[in-house]
Amino acid sequence: MKRIFIVRHGRTEWNLESRFQGANGDSPLLESSKKDCEDLAVFLDKFDFAAIYTSPIRRARVTAELTLSHTKKYGKAPIVDDEDFREVGFGDWEGLTRTQVKTAYPELFDALTHRRDDPRLLAFGIEKFTAARKRFKAGIIHRLQTVSDGQNILIFSHGSISQLGIKALTGNEHLTSLKNTSTSIIQTSDDQHFDIAAYNEAAYLENVDSKGSTTLI
Repeated sequence: MKRIFIVRHGRTEWNLESRFQGANGDSPLLESSKKDCEDLAVFLDKFDFAAIYTSPIRRARVTAELTLSHTKKYGKAPIVDDEDFREVGFGDWEGLTRTQVKTAYPELFDALTHRRDDPRLLAFGIEKFTAARKRFKAGIIHRLQTVSDGQNILIFSHGSISQLGIKALTGNEHLTSLKNTSTSIIQTSDDQHFDIAAYNEAAYLENVDSKGSTTLI
């Protein structure tokens, strides 16, 4: 059995302001996220990782570097950038608030929030969700080929792409959104069929939103 640990980056200024923050938008981590990374480090130290990857977007890489700097095992471990784990691109809407987009484009906002491909979204430079799903899934399968049975991979990524990618891997289309600094664990015995061992795990955080999954595995 191989396991893939997928971490969503820490909460950022744009997350706090409910702004679209995709592949081409970015903002700094909140000060409170630094403590969350310390809490995450304690959790991750319970496991062994054969390889560690991150989206190259700064908020994900900073989360990876900060978290691993607080671990006992992985302070000097290499972190490899992987474009397949980059966030979905939200085109011209990056930096806009949800309220701004919902007010100006209510139908398209609904399509976006339900992750439905719509030709009109492409006009704004928004990445096709079906393509994003395939990208993340392909990245996972590619990286699994580099490790042996019984080993784990750790990935620092983003909310939308991780949710879409896990849906693509497992066939579970009912997954909810992911909390910042949460961990989801996917497992496979043949690199083709995937099960969810944990989703949106966040009980290790000292200050965790109690809504949704918080159960420690």
